[in-house]
Amino acid sequence: MTLEYFTPVTGLVGGALIGLSAAALLLLNGDILGASGLMSSFVVTPKSTLTDPSNQWKLFFVVSFFIVSRVFLWILPSALDDVRTGIDPDIPIVSPLGFILGGFLVGFGTRLGNGCTSGHGICGLARLSIRSMVGVVSFMITGILFASVVPASNPHIRNTPDAMETYAPTTTTSVIVTVIVAIVGISALVGLTRKNPSSDSTEGQLDELTNNRQKILPSIGGAILFAIGLFVSQMTVYSKIFGFLDVRLIAKGSWDPTLVIVMCGGFIVSFVSYQWVNGHNIITNSYALQCPLSQKDTVGKFSVPTNKIIDGKLVFGEAIFGLGWGMAGLCPGPAMVLASAGYPNVLLRWWPMFFIGSFLAEKAKSLLSHYATSRSTKNDINDLSKGTLQGRDGHSKDENDLENGGSCSVNM
Repeated sequence: MTLEYFTPVTGLVGGALIGLSAAALLLLNGDILGASGLMSSFVVTPKSTLTDPSNQWKLFFVVSFFIVSRVFLWILPSALDDVRTGIDPDIPIVSPLGFILGGFLVGFGTRLGNGCTSGHGICGLARLSIRSMVGVVSFMITGILFASVVPASNPHIRNTPDAMETYAPTTTTSVIVTVIVAIVGISALVGLTRKNPSSDSTEGQLDELTNNRQKILPSIGGAILFAIGLFVSQMTVYSKIFGFLDVRLIAKGSWDPTLVIVMCGGFIVSFVSYQWVNGHNIITNSYALQCPLSQKDTVGKFSVPTNKIIDGKLVFGEAIFGLGWGMAGLCPGPAMVLASAGYPNVLLRWWPMFFIGSFLAEKAKSLLSHYATSRSTKNDINDLSKGTLQGRDGHSKDENDLENGGSCSVNM
């Protein structure tokens, strides 16, 4: 194996920058870098995401990410150049249908399983979460299986090299991106101009408002690091993803393990950051933080997931995500970069279907939760009924014993 396309240095540096982004959000704001959760919130809880002061940092993160991506491409137009796709027959060219189905599967799977390559892969693994380890294994297995089994010549979800001319960004898609970013940006700025609480507000309410606003600058910094990290690591290049997921390329000598190095770089930096968070540090540290650095300790807290349940939703959801990843070669972070660049298939096909998938997954989770609650209530009622019947049987027996006892008493 020649590892001709392996780029460990840029992979490690890019991964470290992604890890720094996660560390900045964690240590300064107490938040988790989860691209899928952040983006899906725009359709799952749109009103809260756009207007709730506690979510204001998300708006600034998204706007900053898109602006930085556009500026990066303006400075370095070749940043998204792909030396293999369209030339190497082993690297698939995703068809419009592939983008549609892939976006839906990624949206549905990440929402059902609560995470993607950044949430579970970078942040979850860094805190040694068994749940995230299971999630990562699930989406890695299905992603590798799909990319390795489905040939690049598949007529339905793959395309031919001559179709790549229609994949380039257009003026229309650039305008659409600009309008979307402007809408989100206006919502973010409107939040900044929101009036302070009334004079009779409690100190806690005032501190909470201050904390929400102090999250803005770290979120902008985190977005800058995240975007640059994706560019440097080349995780926005299709051949880097398919070159890793298709393990048949190992035998051909053209396999590219750069993605592993990227995740290792992100993991190392993110792991170090968790050693400064009290309750989530593996290494004993007397200086571990009780409260994020940008927050007032009266109401500030770390929003680190504590769910340890490994269930069907996690495994099945992440497996679905892996299928979508292996089909279209995209997860939410890189898809944000390509959408900001105006790539039509990503902006107009992958992302709309991602949002639809996320929305339906949230509905599915609600139905499953309702079903589980109803079943639990039914079981409780059955148990209560059995207990009542047993009590009645016991009561009757006591009455009979009492009657017999009177007779026995006489005999005695």
